[in-house]
Amino acid sequence: MRFLLILILSIPLYSQSSKVLCELNGEYSVTYKDIKKTYLAEGIELFRNLARQTQQSLFLLRRAKTNFAEEDWEKNSLYVVQYWDIDSAEETYKSLTHTLEPAPVWINEDAQWYVETKDTGIAVTHTMEVEEEHPLFPEYKVEVYKITNSFNWFTGKGQIYGDIWLKKKDESKGKNPKIEIFANGKCEQQKKKF
Repeated sequence: MRFLLILILSIPLYSQSSKVLCELNGEYSVTYKDIKKTYLAEGIELFRNLARQTQQSLFLLRRAKTNFAEEDWEKNSLYVVQYWDIDSAEETYKSLTHTLEPAPVWINEDAQWYVETKDTGIAVTHTMEVEEEHPLFPEYKVEVYKITNSFNWFTGKGQIYGDIWLKKKDESKGKNPKIEIFANGKCEQQKKKF
């Protein structure tokens, strides 16, 4: 009887794990075109000086992207599956695995990451430091690296978006890849009401 009482009392101590599967469709775009000192250079300075991106640095990055014509970007379709492990009682993040098909070769699996838990959902962001050497391409250094996976409790939708901008260490022109990633779609379960 004593063992049964201990077992019953200990059940609430364990967190309830919930798996959330999201299937996303979108595209990733690549350009190798270089731009002159413009909003991107100003944005990179902000990235160097701030631990996290600000609205101003994101604005400057978007403005830099507009320097490219639509035909400068090579677009590829992208299919992403996110496997979230969530503590459903606390609505907190436990882990995330995601697969991209086809996977852009510039993604660093070992990039630093942090989690943001909001009332509307959870976001996991992978980043690399500006001027850091890219581990898969040692001839390149990072100008911008940020990939965010997220899902929304209320809409039941998931998303991945990101920017990876690399520059040759020898400062030579051309063949400096700039990658933009965006996909969204539905997640199973976890829909909450307002």
